[in-house]
Amino acid sequence: MTTLAVEPRTSPVAYRDLRGWLQAAEALGELKRVGGVHWDREMGAMVDMCYRRSGRRAPALVFDDVPGYPPGYRCLYGMMASPRRFALTVGGLDVASASGTMDILTRYRARMKDVQYVPPVEVGSSPLLENVMEGDAVDLLGFPVPIHHELDGGRYIGTACAVITRDPDTGWINAGTYRVQVFDRNTAACYISPGKHGRLHRDKYFERGQPCPAVAVVGLDPLLFLAARYQVPPGLSELDWVGGLREEPMAVLRGEAGLPIPANSEIVLEGEFRHDEKRLEGPFGEWPGYYAGGKVEEPVFRVKRILHRHQPILTCAASMKPPHAHLYERAFIRSAALWEGLEKASVPEIQGVWVHEAGSGRTFNVVSIKQRYHGHVRQAGMLATQMVPVAYGNRWTIVVDEDIDPSNLDEVVWAMGTRCDPKEDLEITRRCWSSKIDPMIFDAKLYNSRVMVDACIPYERRGEFSPVAETSPELRAKMKAKYGQVFAEILGDEIR
Repeated sequence: MTTLAVEPRTSPVAYRDLRGWLQAAEALGELKRVGGVHWDREMGAMVDMCYRRSGRRAPALVFDDVPGYPPGYRCLYGMMASPRRFALTVGGLDVASASGTMDILTRYRARMKDVQYVPPVEVGSSPLLENVMEGDAVDLLGFPVPIHHELDGGRYIGTACAVITRDPDTGWINAGTYRVQVFDRNTAACYISPGKHGRLHRDKYFERGQPCPAVAVVGLDPLLFLAARYQVPPGLSELDWVGGLREEPMAVLRGEAGLPIPANSEIVLEGEFRHDEKRLEGPFGEWPGYYAGGKVEEPVFRVKRILHRHQPILTCAASMKPPHAHLYERAFIRSAALWEGLEKASVPEIQGVWVHEAGSGRTFNVVSIKQRYHGHVRQAGMLATQMVPVAYGNRWTIVVDEDIDPSNLDEVVWAMGTRCDPKEDLEITRRCWSSKIDPMIFDAKLYNSRVMVDACIPYERRGEFSPVAETSPELRAKMKAKYGQVFAEILGDEIR
């Protein structure tokens, strides 16, 4: 981490911080401000009801005038839960002209392809320093921290967040999204699943009998939230990845323990995970859509300092039974990462990948290939069951032919029902990576099993398989040219 002045320049990302993002989202008609909704379960319920009704068409929701809190203290949900807000966050994507989900995903992959890692630069000033709480002044409940779900075990300040830790051996900086429950004014707990990078860092400190320094950014730039869920390779930093997407270094403050603090944040908590102190954490409505995991003792997160802007914004993400307000971007980033991993593993002719929202962005994943040889399907499918980002908690991996859109469940289920012979085409792998928040985990053994489904026409039967009953591309083109206006009148839109 070098120290220098940040030179102004043109970035492919149009906003500098969360407030700039909110202005841009509002200009797109993608943001709604709502006043007077209570932090105690009401915000989470409103978000759930809106997204269950409208899905990707629902706006981002800013809750203002929260009962019991100063004017201007706000909570934000649903940052990237639509194609246009996702494109705004990433920058450089034209989703308006895209022909469908796979086209948007292809454009996103192209955007990610040549991202260079740009290390942060240290700065001396930031709006974060407008309010500094230390010692007895620290008060986590001075913010409108929600109870996000009806049966949550408490108030969670860290949901759409980035928890920053450092490897004590190498200095590697990691930022990951891990939930943070508040107990009182300066005490919290953070659940991190085994195998996650932040957990690996924390475990190293604990094995030495030392507390683990940490920074929790709980009001953040949407690009950092994206990065904290992106799972960059071990040894590389999400902060550097954000700098690469912006094509300029992230400005950071140096924290009291030497950790970098993103200077464009809204609310930051500095403290340490205690190796010698635990409290019961949970339950919490988690990514599978259940209150899984129950109450379990977790290391205490002692908060020593809070930095925040005037009228701060707490960024929130409440996982629910799908659909919910942060599934769309999860599906995108994990689909792209899985596709990239398969290509790097030299699997040829990948035509598309989709990590389905209905599978909570992990448990139901589809790969489309153009078969080139015997065993091609098994190669793609078996590798896909174990690759980051779906190796953790995955259940179903489906491989389909190139004529199937992997993001279209109707097509995928049709392929499973007509091209798969269950006694020949299912492969089950046991003792795979899971966690306590998997609702099918019933003891301390954090394993799951998973199935790979070959829903492709058998390679040796491709030339003789029954033809598909659908309108040919040639006749479709002829009909569109001849009856385009009629289709528009029938459908209310141009037929694709």
